[in-house]
Amino acid sequence: MDENNNQQFNTQQQFNQQPYYSQPQPPQEEKANVGLAILSFIIPIVGLILYLTKKDSQPKTAKACGKCALACVIINIIITIIYSVAVGSAVKEVVDDSSSITENYEIPSAPNEVDAENNDTDNNSSDGKIGNYACVVKGAELGKNWEGKDTVIITFDFTNNSSNPASFDVALDSKAYQDGIGLETDWSNDETDLLDVEIKPGITKEVKKAYVLRDTTTDVEIEISELFSFNDDKIVTTVKLG
Repeated sequence: MDENNNQQFNTQQQFNQQPYYSQPQPPQEEKANVGLAILSFIIPIVGLILYLTKKDSQPKTAKACGKCALACVIINIIITIIYSVAVGSAVKEVVDDSSSITENYEIPSAPNEVDAENNDTDNNSSDGKIGNYACVVKGAELGKNWEGKDTVIITFDFTNNSSNPASFDVALDSKAYQDGIGLETDWSNDETDLLDVEIKPGITKEVKKAYVLRDTTTDVEIEISELFSFNDDKIVTTVKLG
């Protein structure tokens, strides 16, 4: 019996002398990685990837990256909404302004609201005949386009004497000059929309065309010729602004 007890005692003593091995613990993260957090704010998708891959091994860094990425997304959404509202308001303001931009300044003139001299040249008659068409400048008014630039809106009486339907812009070429320098055509005025509307043979239609002025005092010279022609016939009309 004593021998068995001694044997159990020795076995217990040997067991107690065995070294104790504890379960290895992962290193504790002291603080979040600032560099990765900044990168996550700049590129939100990177922040999402870092959050998903490091939420177990580096929870502080993962949490910081996730928050920075989310903050960036929210800020971008807010900026986009503000930008959209601002652009929409600006567009609406431009549209509203352009719809009422033209002011009907009367050009100091003789009757018919324009001081115009028909200087017919190159075999043109006083009734404004030019090839298969007829065109007479019957009026003019000053205005402003949507950019605030001064314009002159010329009113024409266009007659189609050809055998086919035709529009003013397809049949005739109309140019405007100040001091011999060509003026740019302005398309922002709603009253110029009928330039490309066809009229049947024998019909006369009033159309308007606008030009951007260099100044509001120098006379404007209007030259009208056939758009497709083998001759140099033209009608010249001087519109006196001053």
